Amino acid sequence: MFKPRLLRETAEIALTEIKRHIEPKMTEEFSLRRVSAPLYLPVASGLNDPGEAVRFTMPSTGEEVEIVRGLNRWLRSQLIRYDIAPGFGVFTVMNALRPDQPETATTSPHLGAWAWQQVVDPDHAGIDHLAATGKRLYTLLQQTEEMILQRFPHLERTLPQRFVVVEESELTARQPDASTDRRTYEYLHEHPNRALLLVDERLRSRLSVWNPVVGCPLPVAETSIDLSLPVGSIGGNILRDQLAMQILHQPHLLR
Repeated sequence: MFKPRLLRETAEIALTEIKRHIEPKMTEEFSLRRVSAPLYLPVASGLNDPGEAVRFTMPSTGEEVEIVRGLNRWLRSQLIRYDIAPGFGVFTVMNALRPDQPETATTSPHLGAWAWQQVVDPDHAGIDHLAATGKRLYTLLQQTEEMILQRFPHLERTLPQRFVVVEESELTARQPDASTDRRTYEYLHEHPNRALLLVDERLRSRLSVWNPVVGCPLPVAETSIDLSLPVGSIGGNILRDQLAMQILHQPHLLR
């Protein structure tokens, strides 16, 4: 039988420590400034991430709005608003609602994340840049775990030391009929001592690690490059609750 390494109240304290550590590190490592995140956006704005969203009408104005399900588009609009130069960007603490996401031990309709976007030079934006950014993100997560281990020394390291970049086309060639989730499962089940950055030709990536408590891969970050005008950017989400579940040895997301 699984026995939690941290009591629930202690895990909540540890989650607060994670937040305090990551946010200034993001500011420093990626040259980001923090902005305040909206909880909902006007439907007509087109700034919510695509997909099923919860909509309602504001009684005071009659305006139709929807709860945030992702802030990639909105954060890109902030890059333009603040006229941010290449190499600099913005981040926010995001609480999103994705009603199409199932409620399981590792997923939830509620998505807690650090969402960020950074202006990128289109001439230097490709898979190599995406992979290098993924490596920097993973180093930040490893540093976060080291901080937790110093404060809670009875815990054990869960993030692998080895970081690998694999193109999705390589896994597709091996398993042409499998889904991306299934290919990720098979790869990390075979190589649980690796952190996998899976990248595709659309310049999107997902960073996953093997979680021994639940026996499946756990995504901890997702990043993509968008080169559409008027500004190219790189950014995505550090998945707060999944990261906490991993490094705090929890059997499910902290809710």
